[in-house]
Amino acid sequence: MGAVLNEITSDTVDAKHVERRIVDWIERVNRLYAMIGDWLTDGWEARRGAPIVMHEQLMREFGIPANWIPTLELFALSGETARLEPRALWIVGINGRVDLKRDGCRYHIVDLAKYFERPEWWAACAERRRDRDTITREWLRLVLQ
Repeated sequence: MGAVLNEITSDTVDAKHVERRIVDWIERVNRLYAMIGDWLTDGWEARRGAPIVMHEQLMREFGIPANWIPTLELFALSGETARLEPRALWIVGINGRVDLKRDGCRYHIVDLAKYFERPEWWAACAERRRDRDTITREWLRLVLQ
C-alpha cells in the first residue's frame, strides 16, 4: 500500500516518471485486452470501444496532458454485452484498475504487481471486493455465462 502513497508524496517523482507509468499502464491494459480476447468462448467477440480520457491528479500536477486510453467491448451472438474500461492508475494498494461491466454487475480488475513488473491481474465483484479471484480463462467464462 505504501508504494502509491510514497509515489504521490515523493519529492523525487518527476514528470518523466509519471509519463513512464502512463505508457506502462496503457501497455498493460492493451495486453489485458488481448488476453481476454484470446480467451473468449465461441459465440463471443471482442472489439475496441471508444477510448476514454485519462487525466489523473498526478498528471495534472506535472502538467502532463490528458491521454486517451482504450476500452474493450465484448459482444455475444445472443445479444449480451460486456465492457472493460480503465478507471485509474494511481490507487492506493494496487497498480491500476479496469472495470468490467456485465448485466448490471461490475467487476474490479486490479493489478497487484509492483511498478514496471509483470502484471498480476485479479478480479472481484464490486460488491465483494475482498473476494478476489485471479484472472483466468475459467474466471472469464463464468463472468460471461
